[in-house]
Amino acid sequence: MQQPLVIEKRQFPGGCVMQLRGELTRASEHEILDGFAAEFAGEVRFLVLDLTGITYINSGGMAVLIRFARTAKKAGMHTFAWGITPHYEKLFRMVGLTEWIMLYPNEFSVMQRIESL
Repeated sequence: MQQPLVIEKRQFPGGCVMQLRGELTRASEHEILDGFAAEFAGEVRFLVLDLTGITYINSGGMAVLIRFARTAKKAGMHTFAWGITPHYEKLFRMVGLTEWIMLYPNEFSVMQRIESL
């Protein structure tokens, strides 16, 4: 049974954490992409994806993440993520997603990196 994608957002100075739960597929595209550029324009430099609640990512979901990260980069944002399994980390590297999203082991590591920028 498919688990719909649920996104919860929380702001921090200069950025936003997007906690994703459920399945990341092509069907998730609208939830992730619609309005995100307008919502974050000018006030957010850092987008952080918490992927600890993701249960499944297919090729369509990978494409959505690539499009999301490329759009964020064009808008001048840095994108980070944590919480992926070793299997998905390997896939992210294979498809080149790590060119757009910096992967870290946990939220603390991401926030330390952001503070140094």
